[in-house]
Amino acid sequence: MRRLAGLLGAVLAAVLLPGCSLAWMFEDPPPASPPPPLVTSPPPSSSETPTPTPTQSTGKPYTGKLAKGATCVKLDADQLAEAERIGLVGAAITYPRGAMVKSTGGWWTVAVSTQVHQNSSGYTEDSVPAYAYFVTDSPTLGLRDDPSDTSVLWALSDDAGEAAAKARACVKQIPLPKPKLDPDDPAGYTGKLAKGATCKAVSGKLLDHLQQVGQVGGAITYPQGRMVRANGSWWTVVVATQVNPNGAGLTAENVPRQAYFVTNAPSKKASSTGKTVSFPLNPTKQDKAAAKAKRCLEQAG
Repeated sequence: MRRLAGLLGAVLAAVLLPGCSLAWMFEDPPPASPPPPLVTSPPPSSSETPTPTPTQSTGKPYTGKLAKGATCVKLDADQLAEAERIGLVGAAITYPRGAMVKSTGGWWTVAVSTQVHQNSSGYTEDSVPAYAYFVTDSPTLGLRDDPSDTSVLWALSDDAGEAAAKARACVKQIPLPKPKLDPDDPAGYTGKLAKGATCKAVSGKLLDHLQQVGQVGGAITYPQGRMVRANGSWWTVVVATQVNPNGAGLTAENVPRQAYFVTNAPSKKASSTGKTVSFPLNPTKQDKAAAKAKRCLEQAG
């Protein structure tokens, strides 16, 4: 690349400066000094396993064999990000988990699982291999502060070799990280009671809102309710139901005495740009916040 850049510069100078001849451009240029060792190299272009030069590696060829006594080493977030960079992925395809094992010759074999996200490039779980493989001569994957570090990390074209198989088995033992949910995603509600949570009365405005969420009103109304702080920005609410005269056959005997809801409305300030989310709740026995809110309503009478 340096010789190419110099050649292009010389051509430009020859065109711009009068009296310069292009004849010398076709003579062999003097030998250039060798480039510095590569820190990393791109994935191999053929199916053959590459053998880095001694200046880029341990000096021994990579055979794919497992080192004696090799154990699983889990990759951290920085190492996974480095593998994504070398694997030329990211956004549409990511590596959520990975592991490495010691190979013979001072090498380390790396396996990562792939995860396909929504994309417009046509990538699907059927078209993307479930695992990707790499080889490195550094257990840190070259993540060092020393600028003179010449560690290498390159992609394997397949999973050939017992070391790759072992690394893949290690990855399978690592649970997939839980996806990061939006704070307003109902899936993030756990029913865990917030530390120091106390009983709070439900305002008339919120009761009207919950009647809309519960799709009641007229025949059934919510005259009062109590709530407690749950996990995150969520509040667990229990409201008392009141059955009013109606022609739908609804009575105090066939309508539950309480109704349960989850809402983040009390956590939203007037200036907040976040959306208000409320939804009905069918509490489980493990829902501590719902149990606490029910006791609060019963104590209120």
